[in-house]
Amino acid sequence: MKQLTFLLLVLLLPSCSVEDDSAPLFIEPIYMNNPTFKLKLDIIYVLPNEKYAKSKYNIDESKYLDYLNGCFFNRHDIGIVLGESRTLVNPELYDLKDDRGNESAIFERETKGTCKPDRLNMYIIPRTNTIAIAGLGVTQRTFITDEFLFKTTSPHEIGHSLGLHHLDVDGNIMSRVKPYLRKEFNSEQVSELIQQIITINNR
Repeated sequence: MKQLTFLLLVLLLPSCSVEDDSAPLFIEPIYMNNPTFKLKLDIIYVLPNEKYAKSKYNIDESKYLDYLNGCFFNRHDIGIVLGESRTLVNPELYDLKDDRGNESAIFERETKGTCKPDRLNMYIIPRTNTIAIAGLGVTQRTFITDEFLFKTTSPHEIGHSLGLHHLDVDGNIMSRVKPYLRKEFNSEQVSELIQQIITINNR
């Protein structure tokens, strides 16, 4: 009975819930030296208080950008480049365990006024500090738990933050199901991504 209740709660969440993403499909990286459409990405490490530093997360930002670009974006003439790497002290956003079902509303509220309009803003918290959420995406803001950075949750939530909606087609980045099969955006999605990047860069 407990398992059934848990499953129903996860299915009813308005955001993207955690699924088995432990055996991803292999994607041959494709890199471009100078893609036409570039988008700045600020990486924002959420901290519980001033005593902590972003080094707590131990994330190789260069490797992460290589992952995003090589596996998902460069092949579409899109490049994600690092804007700023910064921190945000916010104990409520840092620990979402007691806010199940309200993660999306809390993310929007707690990051309002901390994001920059001329780029994508990615907020990271520890995976252990939330239960059913791997990531979220709202306008120009993404929220990723650290264990899901190098999984298809990242391009999926970036897609949401750039205006893409769910498309439940096996293999599509924006699919809600079978995340281990996600590998590509379709041509319409690519056009929308590019248009959003142009709009952001003109702000």
